[in-house]
Order: sequence, then structure tokens, then C-alpha cells
Amino acid sequence: MRDLGKSTAAANLKRIVQGGTTFRILDLYSIHRRYRHKSDHSNLPFFYNRRLNTAFLIKHTVRKHERPYLVTDNPVVTKVIVPVTTTDLAMGGHSFFVEERGFEPKLREFIGQDANELAYSHDLERLRDLAAMPSFDPFLLSNRFRDHDSPVADLYFDISDKDLEKMEGYVADQVSDMVNLAFDTMDVTADEDGSRQRAIRFARYILAGEEDERFDQLQHALDLDENKYRAAIFGWKGILYYRWRIADEKDALRRFLIAINDLIVTGMTQNERFMIDEIRRDIIGETRNRWRSLQTVMAEYEGEYARFATGGDPRAIRHILLKAPEFFAQLGHDLSAVSHVTSYWDYWCGNREEETMPARDAMDIFPGFLRSLTRNHGPDEDHARIA
Repeated sequence: MRDLGKSTAAANLKRIVQGGTTFRILDLYSIHRRYRHKSDHSNLPFFYNRRLNTAFLIKHTVRKHERPYLVTDNPVVTKVIVPVTTTDLAMGGHSFFVEERGFEPKLREFIGQDANELAYSHDLERLRDLAAMPSFDPFLLSNRFRDHDSPVADLYFDISDKDLEKMEGYVADQVSDMVNLAFDTMDVTADEDGSRQRAIRFARYILAGEEDERFDQLQHALDLDENKYRAAIFGWKGILYYRWRIADEKDALRRFLIAINDLIVTGMTQNERFMIDEIRRDIIGETRNRWRSLQTVMAEYEGEYARFATGGDPRAIRHILLKAPEFFAQLGHDLSAVSHVTSYWDYWCGNREEETMPARDAMDIFPGFLRSLTRNHGPDEDHARIA
């Protein structure tokens, strides 16, 4: 367990630079580097403390040796890494878990005993808010903090550069039919390469906000004013982000379900056998429930999108895009739950070729999986359906 007085290796810091926000990493360092001269960056920050507002926050899957130092039995905790300086990551950084024992006095010491009490209370509460979230996906963050009592600027919800690069081709494939139909339908001479480039341009238009006057007619087709049009594009961006994440997660989920179903647990007592088999069935059932929930939301989008893309009623896609932020919380929670168990399973398996697990490991790991997957049915877990 690292504390505020110990340095994190510089190589590790350089490896986690993302250029924005990902499912697991909130890279405030890169956001600071990119937007530090913009007023919104300082006027509507995540944290009032300047060093915290240049930190890396990471959703970290708890290792067995770390559990005694934590005050939670949750399988995922929030790690904060604060660079020693924002001008040179080679200097390393300081790290701590929000859920570690003695966290608050350490934070107080780090920020300074003479710190403004209101600012300290804000930052402490914000860290706890972020720790309570299942992931740092930018649309879940936006859903939580955009209209908060202490709101955060939109620039903090940028998709990371790495994810944007990975998503571009996927999004172009998803929207290519619609782009070819809705834009430049009179250009019958457009070849396949030209159509592909047009789809890529539209993907960049949605994902990165790149201006392109050729797409202005989309606003007229959707019959929206400027504010609602921007909200619709943001909703579209979110849906495409989740579609990409779901497609990316699918193979890992299939491997996980097959492996945990076929896993041979060794050295069980009779009591342990009953408990492990019951938890294993529940894990498989809850995983499938989460996946079905994701697929249901996406099926609604695909139905409305198909009507629009085939030359039907543009009101269909307009409706679902404007409603999209209402179900970002559902999508974010479901996808986070699935991602946490599959990623930890891959970590535990490592290079192991055996399809066996000692009973002591199963009794340690399986309950954490089930906690990750089981819905709390609180306000954040309400299923926001598209009415």
C-alpha cells in the first residue's frame, strides 16, 4: 500500500497518460495540459486544490495483499496519483486509495493544514463521489456532474485521445449507410473510397466536434434549434461510445462465462462446495442480466436509427438522441459491472493454463464478483427507459 510520502515510478505515470477520460482512468493531468488557459478549466474544476486537479484517478481492482489496508470489501477501489510536478512526469508522483484506512488525515496533510475549509470539504466530497462511481466513462461522469450543485466544465468529459483513435473506424462503419443516404445523395459518382472518407469525416464530427459545414444540414433534417442540436450530437456520441465499448467487451465476456462455468474448484469442503456452486450460478445469472439490459437499450437505438438511415422519419432518431443522457447511467453501470469481472478474471488467469482454482481463491474472488454484478436498485440504478 503506497501512501502520500512514497513516490510512484515515473514510467508508470507515463504509461497511464491517456489524453482525457477512459473507462478506468480520469486523466486530469492531460486535461490540465490541454485546457489550462481556458477559463472553464479553472472556474468549473473537478477539484479546487490545484495539485488534485492535475492528478490521475484510476479504478483499481483490489489485489489480495491490499485488502487489509482498505475499509471496504468492494472489489474495485479508486486510486489517486498526484504528479510531483506537471512539467516533468519523470519526477514521479504520490499515490493513495480513497478507500484506504487513514485516508482523510493523509489528504488533509497533503492539501495543507491551513487550507480553505470549504475548498477542502468540496474536494473531499468530490473524491468520495468519484470513488462511489463504478467507472470514469465520460458520459457517466457528465450525467453525474454536469448539472451538479458544484458543476464541472464540459471539457473534463472529453473522450481520451487513445479511445478516439480506436473508435473512429468503428463509428464510421456504424454510420456509413446513413451518411451516404442523408448527405450528398445526389452525388451518384461518389466511389467507395469517397464514401468511406465521408463516413470518417462524420465520425470525427460527432466524436471530436470537428467543424464541417457540409454536415450543417443534419441540424435542419432533425428540425432542432442550436442548443437541442448540440444535445442530440452529445447523445449520439454517448450511444456510439457505449456501442463501441459493448462490442469491445463481448469476446472477454464470452470467455469469462465459459471459463467460470467450466472451472474446476479443488480442495472444497462440503460446505464450501454448496456455497461456491450457488455463488457461481448467481454470477452467471447476474452477468447475463446485465448483458441483456445493455442489449435492450441498444436494440431501441438500432430500431430508431434504422428508420432514419433508410430514409424514414428523422423524428425517430431525434427523439432517441435527445433522450440518450437519461439512460447513460444505466448503460454505464451495467457495462462497468461486466467489465470489472472480466478484467479481473483476465488478471487472475494471467498465464495460467490450468482450468482449476483452489477453494480458498474461489471463496475470496467469487463473492467480489457477485457484489460487482448485483444491482443495488438505488436512484443511480434506476432503469431509464425511452418513453
